Amino acid sequence: MTAQRQYILPNCNLIVEGLVTGEESDPTSPLTVVLNSECSFPGTSDRLSGGREFLNALVKTVSDYAQSLLSGVPYPLATAPTADQPVVLQPTDDHRHQLVATLTDNTGAETQQTIALNAVQLFDLVEAVDQLLTDTFTLPDMALQVAPLHRRHARPAEPAAQRLIPAAVGVSTLAVASMLLFMLPVPEFEPQRSDREEQSELVDPDSASVPERGAAAPGSDDADGATADPAGETTTTDAETATDADTEATAQPDELAGSEEIANPVAAGIALGRLATAPAIADDDLLTDLEAEVTNTLEAALEELADDGGLAFDEALIYRIAVSTDGDILGYKYENDAALENIDRTPLPQLTFIPIDVEQAIDEPVAQFRLTLQPDGMVELEPVEATDPE
Repeated sequence: MTAQRQYILPNCNLIVEGLVTGEESDPTSPLTVVLNSECSFPGTSDRLSGGREFLNALVKTVSDYAQSLLSGVPYPLATAPTADQPVVLQPTDDHRHQLVATLTDNTGAETQQTIALNAVQLFDLVEAVDQLLTDTFTLPDMALQVAPLHRRHARPAEPAAQRLIPAAVGVSTLAVASMLLFMLPVPEFEPQRSDREEQSELVDPDSASVPERGAAAPGSDDADGATADPAGETTTTDAETATDADTEATAQPDELAGSEEIANPVAAGIALGRLATAPAIADDDLLTDLEAEVTNTLEAALEELADDGGLAFDEALIYRIAVSTDGDILGYKYENDAALENIDRTPLPQLTFIPIDVEQAIDEPVAQFRLTLQPDGMVELEPVEATDPE
């Protein structure tokens, strides 16, 4: 039986008529043979019609032309109808689109027909062709053969000179930067001892021994100001006439500097890092007692330093300290530059207890505080979490 498929749009109508197989009552039966295809534009007398060859040529020409317009890449389209391509589509100077088709009538005579399409008619023609290709109930065997264009058909969007400007600017910038870097002097670095080496020297039992206080090498001044001569006799110097107070004030810093109980900043900082994994004291009453005990201890030590000669720092020193349940300071670390520069002028190194076995895990609970030492001798303690940023 004969069936029609119509694709009706406001400015273009495409009708395909052909034979179907199967039940006559089934409207979805595909066309097996195309008897006639007609393309018309409402509002005008323009009309094109033909068989399957005309329909195939119309579909291919319209698809190629639309792809060329949308992509901006000029497609090599035919300028005149031929036997293999009886339908061509070309742009005109007045912003229209000229559709030229070679049609064959019933007697076999060929006629050429030209239609000028505006933009709206062209868009509706493209839409009608797309509906025909996506309709599987009309001609299932019809498919658009799309192939990529050759590289020679692609034209650059910018001229070659304009595309070379960024590369030239980049090369010139690199050359100028290279010349400036070449003129800079080579930096010189002085090797510095790492904190690990200093720590190993402090805790290494095989390191060089320090002479005990009061012992003197042969031919040198002893701690009491006496000099040993080669004959074995001891000559008393003028230092023996110094007062006991002056002697005690002079000897105190030496005893602190040579004592093994003084914790250096590196060892104290490492100990504080190991205490980050220790259990935290959660009892608020105990934290309050520890805060008061450590505050009293530090204030008393600062008073002694002030009585001996005054506090030698003029800005606040901020440290982070760890305290055991007994009130012992187990480690400290500076939190500002002034705290590092003036650590030897504070009582922290003398009051800090660091275990001899640094590898032993810390199982006892500890509390961490932020300690602020004011130049006027005031001590401020603030509890902090072990995971707070340093």
